[in-house]
Amino acid sequence: MRRHGVLTGLVSMLAALGAACVPTEPAEEATARSPAIPSPTFHHIHINSVDPERSLEWYGTYWPQGSVTTHAGFPAFYDDIYLLYTQVAEQAPGGFDRELQRSEPQSGFWTFGSTFAGANTEQPRARFAALDSAAFELVTLYGGPGGDNTSLHSLGLPLGEALLPLSQIDERIAEDLPPPATSGLDFGYLVDPDGMLVEFTAGRTDNFRSHTHFWGEDPLCSANWHVEHLGATFPENQNSFSTEFNFGRDGWDPCEVQTGEVTYPTYMEVGQLRIPAGNARVANASWLWYPRQCRDGRCGDGNDRPLAPSRGQVVDHVGLTYPDLDTVIAHLEATGVPILEGPYPFGETRALLVEDPNGLAYELIEAFD
Repeated sequence: MRRHGVLTGLVSMLAALGAACVPTEPAEEATARSPAIPSPTFHHIHINSVDPERSLEWYGTYWPQGSVTTHAGFPAFYDDIYLLYTQVAEQAPGGFDRELQRSEPQSGFWTFGSTFAGANTEQPRARFAALDSAAFELVTLYGGPGGDNTSLHSLGLPLGEALLPLSQIDERIAEDLPPPATSGLDFGYLVDPDGMLVEFTAGRTDNFRSHTHFWGEDPLCSANWHVEHLGATFPENQNSFSTEFNFGRDGWDPCEVQTGEVTYPTYMEVGQLRIPAGNARVANASWLWYPRQCRDGRCGDGNDRPLAPSRGQVVDHVGLTYPDLDTVIAHLEATGVPILEGPYPFGETRALLVEDPNGLAYELIEAFD
């Protein structure tokens, strides 16, 4: 059977971060059910780095439109969001390991990514190829199991214009089906000097922080939690390849569902688990949660472990800003979310620290001009 609904959804999910199922409740009801706090703004990713200057130079080369600066006393790189750096004496754990084809240990943070304007990634890849080959080495992608079908970008693979469940790959090859209407998807990966996985994609416009992806023990529950407790919102349209689950106005119900089959292309030779995927929005970004990958023996004996807390890892935490921190504190107390630290000074303002169910830490900051 040709499951083109699944195929199209997989493509549109990665490329557009959401699609099609408009809520039907009246506007008055939707307003009444909105979060008790305003939707936050994605502010920063905080990185533990042995050499922040080297990392800032790398990002200045990777993304020349951005600027090296400081923020709240931290070395920083900025273009719409900040990358903030704390210098550490030894390499922090959690960096991407090319041999293992994953981060070790794996926290709830997966990858940060940028979009480069164009129909494909040919231009940025050509620029990366002319740079330091060790610093800008692309990560190998696989088009199926066995390791024979590889490329450094998705459109370099025979079926790289789509994200396919393994059961459909042989079918597509045998039937010589034309590319779907949403073809043009092209992506690849770099690893920054600290070990954060950086995804680059083709798109309509240049965008430094076009996507941030996470792992979740239960991705749909993760999306629910961020809406309920941090003020994120569900997009007008649910993600289209999780339509078999019930997306209601109060979130995913049920949110604990069976993990789907593996998909390609991916940098994981064993294939990537992309179903179910939970999505939610903050004021300036769409966020996606995918299933924790090390399950059912996929990462080898003894590695089916829960996601590790992010504090102290390469990506230590993610920062969000709110207009008023007192409102946030009241909301956290009312919804039973422990405050791990704070409030404490953050530059000219203040912040606090919480942790999501996947162990990923969030710094919640009172915004200032």
